[in-house]
Amino acid sequence: MKLKNKLKELNKMYKHAGHHKKMVQIFLLICVTVVMELLVVAYITKKIINIEIPNNNIKGLITYSIIYIIVIAIQSYMVLKHCDMRCILQRIMQGELREKVFNKLQKVNLKFYDNNSTGTILQFMQNDVNNAGGLFPDIIVEMYFMGVTRFFIIAMFLMFIDLKVTIMLVGLYVIGYLVTIYFNRKTIKDLHQIRELNIDIYNLINEGIQGFLTIKTLEIIDVKIKELDEKLEKFVDKNKNVEKVVGKYNSIFAFITSFAIPLIIFWSGNDVIKGLATYAEIMLLIDYSGALKYEFNWFIRHITDFNQAFIAYSKVLKFLEIDEIEDVHKGEKLENIKCIEFEDVDFSYDNNQKTIKNFNLKINSNEKIALVGKTGSGKSTVTNLLCRFYEPTSGRILINSYDYKNFSIESIRKNIGYIMQDVQILPETIIDNIKYVNENITEVEVENIFKKLKLHDKIISLENGYNTNIFDNPDILSSGEKQLINFARIMAINPDVIILDEVTSNLSFNTEMLVKNAIEQVTKNKISIIIAHRLETTKLCDKIITLQNGEIII
Repeated sequence: MKLKNKLKELNKMYKHAGHHKKMVQIFLLICVTVVMELLVVAYITKKIINIEIPNNNIKGLITYSIIYIIVIAIQSYMVLKHCDMRCILQRIMQGELREKVFNKLQKVNLKFYDNNSTGTILQFMQNDVNNAGGLFPDIIVEMYFMGVTRFFIIAMFLMFIDLKVTIMLVGLYVIGYLVTIYFNRKTIKDLHQIRELNIDIYNLINEGIQGFLTIKTLEIIDVKIKELDEKLEKFVDKNKNVEKVVGKYNSIFAFITSFAIPLIIFWSGNDVIKGLATYAEIMLLIDYSGALKYEFNWFIRHITDFNQAFIAYSKVLKFLEIDEIEDVHKGEKLENIKCIEFEDVDFSYDNNQKTIKNFNLKINSNEKIALVGKTGSGKSTVTNLLCRFYEPTSGRILINSYDYKNFSIESIRKNIGYIMQDVQILPETIIDNIKYVNENITEVEVENIFKKLKLHDKIISLENGYNTNIFDNPDILSSGEKQLINFARIMAINPDVIILDEVTSNLSFNTEMLVKNAIEQVTKNKISIIIAHRLETTKLCDKIITLQNGEIII
């Protein structure tokens, strides 16, 4: 990226970050601190060496020593203050970015999740947010607010002491810095690759956790460990490459700038011999040339951190600006659903191969429809389209004889209860797991729901009854009984349409009977779409629709 474009992007980030007043306050504190450190201390030092010591003025020495201590104390307090402000601002910005990313993730449509892996999302939420949060309050402040301010004040101060020596010193350090920038460009590509490798590592870890039983069953643990080892080895190698380049340009800079002290001794030493300069001035030149070098070193040490944070903030900003957002409020409010109709619906996930072809189906009030077919036949796609997780490539879906695009996504989904095979248990009590979908439901109503689901007696037999934390006690309910938590949630919101997606899979006979009863309860007087393989479940339905390759064959 060219410098001009990079500065424009940086300015855009700065405006997006906000907190201008706080950053200005930090900048002013740093300026005052630097002035006190460099000018006041230098003035006192020069006074002591050039005047008080030669004149044997003990009283003056004591006075200036006390002033020196006071100045250092004030300066130390101000350094502590602006460091504290920077740390607080960094935490605030990290929190704000994480909140913005999380909120965005809730609003994007399912296509985003189709196109981005879990590792990419974790990279956004963890590493990118942490690195981006430190770009302004930490790295920019240290590199530019503090570094540039100190550099210019030191340079101006040195010019008043010896202009020609200062020009040579600055020229020497600038040459060293430009060489550093040249080598630093080689690290940008490696930093991008490190980020991508980190995403791959996140994906493998997530796969190992989510697919633990599958990996165990297929006995491919060694294969997965080998994959992770290979990624980690590449990750380490790339980091080593970055460190080697950093070490190389640090060494080159140190070599070039090592000529500074001999240069000062030669030029300023001659001036002292000729009586054109004092010992205090040559001491200050040597001392502050070291400070000048330190400022350049400060830049160099933070270049890689800056690149990493800049890349992270760019990625986060780009993500926050994507337009794959669901406007769930757009459209008319749908009060209830009386009938649903699919008219010549086609759908493709990749705009290439059709998952649903020429799909026609009408579901009337209180009607129960079973969708059956092999994996990949399009059963779940039908329900995903109905919930407007996706929209048809062609054709129409009608609700109450109107195109469902006329209604807001929010009101459509509020009228649909979707029960999946996987059970999501919150780290709360049983009653809290129900109340989170309907905070106005009473405890008596919750008990009545579980009585219908034939789980009330089991729950009250537990030590804490409905206040039992089933997340912390995973063995007190069977998998089928936990599945009834999903049913209870849907019954608590009482939608017009019920979608059941493979809810009887992998259940024992006893728990399947419980779930069968739950299906009868939850689908009573409802439009119901049941995706199932077991014939026992489809017997409850008025119609059985068989799908093959996205088309109805029966």
